[in-house]
Amino acid sequence: MITIRGKWADIFGFSLFHEIGHILLHKRPAVILEDDSNDQREKEADAFAADALIPPEAYKQFVERGRFYSRDIKSLAQTVGIHPGIVVGRLQHEKLLPPHYYNDLRERYE
Repeated sequence: MITIRGKWADIFGFSLFHEIGHILLHKRPAVILEDDSNDQREKEADAFAADALIPPEAYKQFVERGRFYSRDIKSLAQTVGIHPGIVVGRLQHEKLLPPHYYNDLRERYE
């Protein structure tokens, strides 16, 4: 089951890949409680989604540079072939950007 929590496209995309991660990584039928952040399966699905959306090495290099200006975000997004809102959402989620920074680069569903 997927939600459009907040109607942000990047959150929807992450949620979709998170659930795909469960299907591909956790083949056994099981009850997975989404609010159990200590569950190893949840951490694995989160990592799968993060890596599927932004290639890990490209993201690591980007974060190490520490420049999170609009032009830098757009450049990374173009380089790896994703929407800049996905980069913004991840930076916000990881608390590398405040939650209100660069929301103009994110998309909302109606």
